Amino acid sequence: MSESQQGQNQPHLLLTMTMIVLETIFTFILKHDRVVGLQAKKFIDQKIAIKINSYLPYFDFYVVFTEHGVLFDTKAPEKMVDLDVRTTLTDLIKVFVFANRRSIKKMRIDGDITLKDEFRDLTLLFSFPKVLSDWKQWLSEPIDGQDVIASKKRIVPLLEKIDQQRSKINTLEVEVKQYKNRIRRIQQKQKRINMTFSITIVLLVVLLVYNWWIA
Repeated sequence: MSESQQGQNQPHLLLTMTMIVLETIFTFILKHDRVVGLQAKKFIDQKIAIKINSYLPYFDFYVVFTEHGVLFDTKAPEKMVDLDVRTTLTDLIKVFVFANRRSIKKMRIDGDITLKDEFRDLTLLFSFPKVLSDWKQWLSEPIDGQDVIASKKRIVPLLEKIDQQRSKINTLEVEVKQYKNRIRRIQQKQKRINMTFSITIVLLVVLLVYNWWIA
């Protein structure tokens, strides 16, 4: 094999080895961390496929959630991707090593709005600080399959997000009521204008007919 061929194969081999390591780590976390497993259930049930594209430096790979774990590959899956994520290698490191929320917000994601929010939550749960904060729970078995025990550090952010969503829903409901009332007032005003216009036309017609009759 020539030196040029070896130089071309080395980056590919490095990327392949990296995919294998990431697949092993993320699958291990998914199978042992109950909070991550609960958050990822929708992704597994729907076999969500995600394309991760880095533009500094340039590379891309694909992540697919299956019942066997999280699969990483440099080749596109057979199904269409559900989310297209564009970011940088630096931000990826900040997210998964330091749980940096700002780097998560900087990600440019194309796809379903709800799925995008759930993906951001899931990436944070996969980060090293979040996983490390609850690793002791891996050693105990839950009493009930539906009972997920987690530390306050893991649950509080999720509860805060639920409260924020409820607050947004309440705000939207108030806005909808305001818009409905505004539309109702506009409709009533339009009815009065139409009625006034009709009466005016009728009076003008009557006046014209009367003037023509007496002329």
